[in-house]
Amino acid sequence: MIVSKFGGTSVQNSDAIKQVFSIVASRKEKTFIVVSALSKVTDTLLNLISKIKEKKIDEAEGIVEKIFERHLDVAFELGVSKEIEEYFEKKKQDLIVFAKALGVLGEVTNRSVDYILSIGELLSSNLIYVFLKSKGLKIAYLDPRDIIKTDSNFTCAEVDFPSTKKALTKRFAELSGYDYWVTGGFVGSDGSFDTTTLGRGGSDYSASVIASVLGAKVLEIWTDVDGILTTDPKICPNAMLVKEVSYDEASELATFGAKVLHPKTIYPAVSKRIPVYVLNTFNPSSSGTLISFGSPRKKVVKAIAFRKNIMVVNIKSNRMLGVYGYLAKVFDIFNKFQTSVDLVSTSEVSISLTIDDSKNLNNIVKELSEISTVEILDNCAIVSVIGEGLKDSTTIASRIFNALKNIKIYMVSMGASDINFSFVVRQDELEKTVNLLHNEFFGNSTGLS
Repeated sequence: MIVSKFGGTSVQNSDAIKQVFSIVASRKEKTFIVVSALSKVTDTLLNLISKIKEKKIDEAEGIVEKIFERHLDVAFELGVSKEIEEYFEKKKQDLIVFAKALGVLGEVTNRSVDYILSIGELLSSNLIYVFLKSKGLKIAYLDPRDIIKTDSNFTCAEVDFPSTKKALTKRFAELSGYDYWVTGGFVGSDGSFDTTTLGRGGSDYSASVIASVLGAKVLEIWTDVDGILTTDPKICPNAMLVKEVSYDEASELATFGAKVLHPKTIYPAVSKRIPVYVLNTFNPSSSGTLISFGSPRKKVVKAIAFRKNIMVVNIKSNRMLGVYGYLAKVFDIFNKFQTSVDLVSTSEVSISLTIDDSKNLNNIVKELSEISTVEILDNCAIVSVIGEGLKDSTTIASRIFNALKNIKIYMVSMGASDINFSFVVRQDELEKTVNLLHNEFFGNSTGLS
């Protein structure tokens, strides 16, 4: 069995949904289909939540009407409006009543947020189920709240794997006579059956969890690009397809800026060594990118990733000399204010680190200033050269620094991972930096990486 996840752009309109049918119907494999909300619907639902918080209920109701009008238009174009209209109308009225009630109460909890955000995946999965069934596929629908069980950390719930395995295995056994199954990603429920969500990008995670529990042969992530590229084509037009990466390389790419994968996607597949393909819904003949347990391709540099809007925190103090526990004090401050640190570099009397969340920066600086001198450098970007075996290479560092000899580098981090060489530059030099590195490592290539 294959698990195939289709992202928001892959189900954005009737033409895209017809392409989904073409893909799944063209193969002889039994397929479990996981879908995201239609493109931009989650953003629209977030806007709806904002209007509710502002008690602009008339505007909120107008947003709800537009969401359902869009879905009904797509259903009409697919020829299934009659089959789905009653379901849509009930969900619309439920959402309007819910929005008005929240407006009266004047409070929107995270539990309420999850209920609203789940609507996107519930609408798209039911719509796609009805359409695929109308095309003659032997297909069953599974409500994601019945099969993905989580804790009660609303808006960013963690999957409860034992409960999920029990629920999914039972439901799947009941529907074993079908050839296709469809559900919405991103959505689950807690022990009280309250609706939860897995956070933005969680549809990939849902698909990976399902693949892991059911022992799928392959997990496919269908999106709107040919696969993982050597870098962002918006920055570097010469970016090329990477045919194969390891799980570790893919995880590093996701963590350091690649937009194709949600970082959590990797783990459940890794645990069962299930191959993951990243494929293009609109170019299904492309080979895509294979993410496997170990990449046999020995090319040292696989891709260049980056993250914008980074701040460098430089901490300097002579008290560090010969004193144990100083680093612990520093990181306790970041922990106290729930601020994640990305890169770290240390010397005898200084620590440089990067963060991407400035919400509590003033409080952090205030407490750090009690034990050190603090300097903040904002408007920066992390650039990461990623590939297996970087640490064993004797030439990678020299090639990077030689290519960037006219670019000022503010921080370097290497060693914690042998597949990631990261450094910090000013954000206004990011595009130049990425293109120089891409030309250095891929400029002479004529084929796929």
